[in-house]
Amino acid sequence: MTLISGKAYWASITAPNTTFEPCWTIDVTLDEENYEKVIADGVPVKNKSDDRGNFVTIKRKVDGKNGPNLAPELVDAQRQPMFNTLIGNGSDVNVLYRPYDWTHKQKSGRSADLQKVQVVNLIAYESDDSEDFEVLESGYTSDDDIPFAS
Repeated sequence: MTLISGKAYWASITAPNTTFEPCWTIDVTLDEENYEKVIADGVPVKNKSDDRGNFVTIKRKVDGKNGPNLAPELVDAQRQPMFNTLIGNGSDVNVLYRPYDWTHKQKSGRSADLQKVQVVNLIAYESDDSEDFEVLESGYTSDDDIPFAS
């Protein structure tokens, strides 16, 4: 396994990203030392000429070859588990991944399976609620205690 450090972008660790195939994912920026580690593992490095500079995308699919995968472990700087904290862009993280080879539809390559994420310095994720509903002081208020009844 390989341990790298960098800034997190587009992290989906507490819940999988379901835009395409459901997976936990994180982009990690790479300084020279961490760039060398990723290159030595044969994992592709990207650069989209944005704030991330050189970065690697590390994923873990929800559905593995042999059934569902467990979520990657997420811990704070003291190695205490984090369950519901969303990681904002620019947070400092340490990431542990396992490189692996793959073949699919006559293509092959090397990727990184996300094992663990340690948040060293959290920049809290803030959603853009500017297009969301405003809180109305008057009007209907629900009595529901349970979000979904069975």
